[in-house]
Amino acid sequence: MSGDEGSSSNQKPYVVVNIKTHVPIILHFNELNYDAWRELFETHCRGYRVLGFLTGTSKPKYDKDEDRYTLDSIVKSWIYTTLTQPLLTSIVKKNSTAHSAWQSLEDLFLDNKNIRAIELENELRFTTQGDLSVAQCCQKMKGISDLLDNIDNPIPKKTFVVHLLNGLSP
Repeated sequence: MSGDEGSSSNQKPYVVVNIKTHVPIILHFNELNYDAWRELFETHCRGYRVLGFLTGTSKPKYDKDEDRYTLDSIVKSWIYTTLTQPLLTSIVKKNSTAHSAWQSLEDLFLDNKNIRAIELENELRFTTQGDLSVAQCCQKMKGISDLLDNIDNPIPKKTFVVHLLNGLSP
């Protein structure tokens, strides 16, 4: 097995009782927290030498490699435990692997990045102060800008300032 895969000599994954202490983010479709969640999850799996179960590089040595199947189930349960109920429902499949669950999430989130970026840019462009204080309006627009950063579509600072100034009341 490669260096990042579990083996019977690697007992660390067996002692992780609460994954949420290591990956405190619950993946939510509407919060655009996939990139942060993914980074924490991959870092955790790398530290526990089970990253191969996510990437699909962990292969059984033989047909009934129970240690490998047990570790795959542990990693898959870590994934399931860090999802909202709607996401969990959308990816759970009978006899799936950690890799197939990971791939389903990647497909779901990465396929929607461009559409979500267009929606957020539009929201930023048309946000107005209305009844909000200047500070509240700035915070709201900064939040939208941060969401765009999270999906790899940062807004240049000059563009952000233009949108902010256009959104403020006289």
